[in-house]
Amino acid sequence: MSTPFEMLVAAGRACGHDQDPTFLPLVECGYWNPRVDSGQSLQLAAALRISVEHNPPSCNRPWVCAKVDNRVSSPVQLFMEDVPDESQRADRMRLAILRCAAAQAPKEAA
Repeated sequence: MSTPFEMLVAAGRACGHDQDPTFLPLVECGYWNPRVDSGQSLQLAAALRISVEHNPPSCNRPWVCAKVDNRVSSPVQLFMEDVPDESQRADRMRLAILRCAAAQAPKEAA
């Protein structure tokens, strides 16, 4: 994904939102944006069975990781984000979830 909009659309496709004709207008207007809405991010993670892990408190380089393990059709996919400051942990968690969700989108036919 090259733009935040494309990542949002891909994440929506991954959980089937693209079947709803109102989906793209909701993304374009900012009403559906799990990148900034923690509730939508958690719903996205639950819908796609995305797990979230955090670094141990003793770690000197804080991180958050979103992963999906679909052993049937693909290997484990990990999406790690550094946490530059603890005040940014929730933001970095939402980004990791969104990146993981976008990677689950069905490939478009050529």
